Amino acid sequence: MLEKLAYVMKPNKLLIDAGNTRVKTALMDAEGHLEPLFNLSYAELAANPMDVAVESVWLAMVGGKPQQLLLNDWLQLQCPAAEVHTVNSEAEHFNVTNAYAQPGDLGVDRWLAIVGAYNEAQKPTLIIDAGTAITVDWVDRDGRHLGGWIAPGVELMQNTVVERAPKVFANAGDMWGRANQLGKSTPDGLMDGCVNMFTGLVRQAVQVTETELDWLDYRLLYSGGSTPLLPIDLKRRGETRTELVLQGLALYAREAEKC
Repeated sequence: MLEKLAYVMKPNKLLIDAGNTRVKTALMDAEGHLEPLFNLSYAELAANPMDVAVESVWLAMVGGKPQQLLLNDWLQLQCPAAEVHTVNSEAEHFNVTNAYAQPGDLGVDRWLAIVGAYNEAQKPTLIIDAGTAITVDWVDRDGRHLGGWIAPGVELMQNTVVERAPKVFANAGDMWGRANQLGKSTPDGLMDGCVNMFTGLVRQAVQVTETELDWLDYRLLYSGGSTPLLPIDLKRRGETRTELVLQGLALYAREAEKC
């Protein structure tokens, strides 16, 4: 019992990847080790109390004002004494150079994923995050971010078509389409079409990587909730890494510890 109490009372750093729809978190202990904590929607935050002592919070905020308010309320209740550090995209840090002329315009989730991936393995890397939006980023062996793409996510594509085309409809609650399949109803045609749009984007990113950039030995990293929709041949080419943003945040937290 005393051992458990000591663990509960030990100060930790709380790392938060606050996306458009979900909040992913991890705890970082005094030795710099990460332990995943939870992955919840913003609506679920209020019912999720913290049972560990937190001395500081490292935050990557992508969500809009309503999401920020929900998260701030939760932090005020659960970690009132913790110092909150909000991380933003930079022109250069941790051996990575941002391709954007206005570095702050690059989403902080993309920046942290790039930084986290490159500092794990310094080799050419293609990162595809399939969430509310689908983002694609390239970083070369020298840590130069070469740029990327932003496209609507699978669910966003489906919702947009339903909203803009009155005679196209989807089955409520059923948003999972199939790659390489032919829909035989309007809902199936919509869902399968959007999944295959996503699949086509991934195949084009791989094509650009191998033909335009001439990368032969590179890492392909996937993250985001739509990754399972990809066909097996594309899944096998890469690895799913849902924690890249948190890895990037951990670099900032560890650096501050040394100062």
